[in-house]
Amino acid sequence: MALEEYRRKRDPRRTPEPIPVDGPAGDAPDQQRFVIQEHHASQLHWDVRLERDGVLASWAVPKGLPTDPDTIRLAVRTEDHPLEYLEFSGEIPRGEYGAGRMTIWDAGRYDTEKWSDREVAVVLHGDRASGRYVFIRSDRERRDGWILRRSDPVPGHDPLPRDLAPMLPSPGPLPRGEAWWLQIGFGGRRVIVRIDGGRSRITDAECAELTVPALRELGRSLGATQVMLDAELVGDPWGRVRLWIGDLVHLDGRDCTPLPFAERRALLEELPLTGPHWRLSPVYPGGGPEVLDAAAEQNLPEVIAKRADSPYVPGRRTSDWVAVATSAAPRSQGQTSRAARASETGHRIGRARLTNPAKVLYPLTGTTKADVLAYYRAVGEVMVRHLRGRPVTMVRWPDGVEKPSFFEKDVSRHAPQWIRTVRVGTPGGRSENADFPLIEDVEGLAWAANLAALELHVPQWRVGPRGGRQTPDLVVFDLDPGEGATVVDCCRVAEHLAAALDEHGLVAYPRTSGGKGLQLYLPVTVSRAERTSEFARAIAERLARDWPQKVIAVMAKARRRGKVFIDWSQNNPAKTTIASYSLRGRARPTVATPVTWAEVGACRTPDDLVFTLEDLPHRLAEHEDLLAPLLFTDRQRLPRLSGRV
Repeated sequence: MALEEYRRKRDPRRTPEPIPVDGPAGDAPDQQRFVIQEHHASQLHWDVRLERDGVLASWAVPKGLPTDPDTIRLAVRTEDHPLEYLEFSGEIPRGEYGAGRMTIWDAGRYDTEKWSDREVAVVLHGDRASGRYVFIRSDRERRDGWILRRSDPVPGHDPLPRDLAPMLPSPGPLPRGEAWWLQIGFGGRRVIVRIDGGRSRITDAECAELTVPALRELGRSLGATQVMLDAELVGDPWGRVRLWIGDLVHLDGRDCTPLPFAERRALLEELPLTGPHWRLSPVYPGGGPEVLDAAAEQNLPEVIAKRADSPYVPGRRTSDWVAVATSAAPRSQGQTSRAARASETGHRIGRARLTNPAKVLYPLTGTTKADVLAYYRAVGEVMVRHLRGRPVTMVRWPDGVEKPSFFEKDVSRHAPQWIRTVRVGTPGGRSENADFPLIEDVEGLAWAANLAALELHVPQWRVGPRGGRQTPDLVVFDLDPGEGATVVDCCRVAEHLAAALDEHGLVAYPRTSGGKGLQLYLPVTVSRAERTSEFARAIAERLARDWPQKVIAVMAKARRRGKVFIDWSQNNPAKTTIASYSLRGRARPTVATPVTWAEVGACRTPDDLVFTLEDLPHRLAEHEDLLAPLLFTDRQRLPRLSGRV
């Protein structure tokens, strides 16, 4: 890969990145240098760059380098970078390619053991990255799909546990003496927080996974630190919440459970664990009744007395920790039952209230209105970013998915005043225009859930602050399998489609439809609305010519058998597609789910890309928003295509 692509993506007037005028360093011998940069872009990742043939061969690794041979990381081959990037760190401005803060995580020299188009094996000699690493190309069709493995074990490295039950205190009176350290208890839910590769995973005392949107930045704030924390979660996981961190279980390959509590606490205090929704629980070495009294004055239910020399015993209740109730315990929030708290807030979000919460909307799975609301609370923060400014067409199933549904565009007769609406022309509809809802916060999603609006459809354009229609900011390729074809066939077509777009320097992002098909989205900028349809049609027709046995670009259903229809017409400003993260009105509560290109490449059966509302919280915790580039990256300019593409 030459530096032309690197230069094309960057404006030297706007980015501090080095942009050399000359090409690669020519015949100068490689010095086998490497740099790894921690890149806080729209999604945290680590850029691994190896000096090769006068440039830096580069991979983006979303979760950082693997720490043991059993861990496999995804890696994305990116454009070659100039050698000057070996020393680059700084802030790439918002709106520029790769916007965000970049710092040097490690640097050094490396030895090459193998270098081919399919495999790169190197031994890194750095301060933090030291060992044998192998990049393996995982996708034969796409040049950027790779995986990364560490092939040699790390001496003395303890793997980070997947799940762990928290250590439990025994109730009792306040113990006295310097051997006891008193830690404030806040009456919340005991949780274990696992942080790996800048992503956090939170589980409760029964090892059930929790989704807590407010804590997503906790993982990012710790960067490459691999850690497991014992903590207390106070508040509504989908709303206002506070995480009080009380103990350390694992840190960067070290099992901390045998260490005495005093030493574990010292290690905790060295970590950057103060954030907008998280901090360390206060601890008072050798504290006495005055700590208990101070906690009671603040209506806190208990103090946990911990022996300074006590090890951490997962899942066990021991006498080394003593839960001491304060005089405030009976009236504290922490002693309120979960059912009581749910009755107060469980079926209301702000101004939106859920009626008939036990009504079953998906009979096959028993999924109720309350379950739908809980799902939208879990994904709402991410989902509304893709809905904002887009007029919503709702498909409602008031009696459940086994009964008739209806489309609703005009909500002028029943939408509450706090739901913003926008008047949009509806050519061919019952009237010339309609008042569409704009769903721009979780309250709006809750309102839609109460209407049993399981499907939310949006156009590829937004409205401005005054309600005027803007030019499209997305191009969509809707891949629809005909009779005898499945989403597996859509995946193969998607890979060819992505390769065709790559020839024009364009990047697409895949998503399931939540039904049988697959969709690819591109963030674009155009000067007139018709450009997106024209471009999508030209690309679709080219693939239909190149692969007529598998691809069709015309709508006639009779001709689709065994083929994949690339529906370019969904770019018509009058049409809509299912919104990202929307439920579908199918037998099961499937979801229009963003996926990785690695998942597309690995799809071998239709079930490989079926996701339901139960899957999405975990996927968001694991991958974050895979469609974030549609919102935060530079919008791509469509090339002018003439004649046969």
